[in-house]
Amino acid sequence: MKHIYYLFLFTFLLNCTACVDSLDMSPENSVTFMNVFETERELEIGVMGAEASVRNECVGQDLAPNGEYSDYIEEGSSSLLQEHEPFMYIVDWDWFYRVISYANVPLPYIDKIDMPKERRDFYRGQIYFFKAFAYLHIVRLCGDCVLIRDEVETTPQGQTSWIKVIDYAIELAKEAVQLLPEWDKLTDANGNAVTHRARPCKGAANALLAHLCAWKAGCKYMAKPEDRNYDEQELWKIAEQACTDIIKREDIYKLADAPEDMCETTFMGGSKESVFESIFRNYWDELAQTKWDQRLASTDMAVFYQGYPVVTGATMANIQYMRFRITNETVEKMFSKDDLRRDAWFYRYEYMRDSVDIDITGGYAYPYKHRKAYVSTDGGAGGGEFINFDANKIWWRLADIILLRAECRARLGGSYLQGAIDDLNTIRTRAKAKLYDASEYGGNLRYTIFKEREKEFLIEGGRWFDVLRNEYYKTELYGGFRNVSAQDIIDGVFFGALQSSNFWDNPLLRQNIYWQRRM
Repeated sequence: MKHIYYLFLFTFLLNCTACVDSLDMSPENSVTFMNVFETERELEIGVMGAEASVRNECVGQDLAPNGEYSDYIEEGSSSLLQEHEPFMYIVDWDWFYRVISYANVPLPYIDKIDMPKERRDFYRGQIYFFKAFAYLHIVRLCGDCVLIRDEVETTPQGQTSWIKVIDYAIELAKEAVQLLPEWDKLTDANGNAVTHRARPCKGAANALLAHLCAWKAGCKYMAKPEDRNYDEQELWKIAEQACTDIIKREDIYKLADAPEDMCETTFMGGSKESVFESIFRNYWDELAQTKWDQRLASTDMAVFYQGYPVVTGATMANIQYMRFRITNETVEKMFSKDDLRRDAWFYRYEYMRDSVDIDITGGYAYPYKHRKAYVSTDGGAGGGEFINFDANKIWWRLADIILLRAECRARLGGSYLQGAIDDLNTIRTRAKAKLYDASEYGGNLRYTIFKEREKEFLIEGGRWFDVLRNEYYKTELYGGFRNVSAQDIIDGVFFGALQSSNFWDNPLLRQNIYWQRRM
């Protein structure tokens, strides 16, 4: 990428002049940056600092493995709620606040640079998108958090209710939707078309808006009683419309022709099924120079599920030692023989089930969504060593948006219900699976949609958030998470604990109540 040299320079300058540790964010004053943002190209490089921060620092931080589907959970696993081990649930929100810090730096300079209004809108829309994007992840992982707006605070700040933070993020996302062009109209500072899907556009902003509204609407039960004075039905309507505005752009967004094509193309980047992604393929060395750091960039949950035959050095028997495992019995319950996802999501399913000794397979299926490995090219013994799955991070793909709209419509009921069924059937038709029958799951359409998301996004991550958004924790989580009380939820059992370093520079921060009582 041509911008990488400039981005390194910008990042170096930013890191030398800005302190973002533990939200002790020193202000980037006009003296520091007055000579940095003088042209549109320099502004573009500044905004790409936030884009790079999402890729370089946030990928993997959004993953919440405690809710992922697995037929095997190790004793002592965090998935079972180890309430007397609070340090297992510490999260680091600094990664996402770095995105906000990077986004805020160029914001004051947009109106000082000579360029057309539509270009000003474009950069402002990107900044609003990245800030709202960061807050979505902070709120879902941490709950109450520090609210940083356009100005970096110079004094310590306490947490703000997550409801108020998500309201701010929703307004940012709405602004981004209005300001950003559609993907096919994206151009860089030199007028060249943007061909990748890592740059925020109207569709990506609508996806963000939909997920923000859906989280606030579905998680009302997790809010403090004094924060519940809002109409969740209005939020479902906003989310439904945001999804619709993406889906109707069939010239820009399109499902891959079949599940096999999705595995082969969508994870590779630039697919029409992708709504927003971060680029890793072909740029691993720009992400990090060490193999260790490159391994930490978990683009989804595959590293916990998938080994043979993609991971170099993995044997068939290694499946019995993966953190998460799916039995053949479960695969057959999830997917009929005609459902194309069965043989796309799992490697040579029938052969491995019927022809390989169960002492080797343990009765487990072999997840196979990722087809390519990024391996070391070192000479000698290190050559060919597995580093990561060679794939982009797909934050949202069209199937997600279609099924999220189905959920919104099921929530809204009435005249929306047939549309929910149509959306569900759109995903099943692609997979050649049996179309919806009203008898499924006792006629519970919303639960049927949840289970469809479980199948469609298996090993991709996000099930934890789907469970919480639907309030299905009593049946779909594991161990003690199924038995938490309403007060435990309000106190923050589904949010992470803050690490001790967060409190060093900010004495106004308070630990999550649920975990504080157990520390």
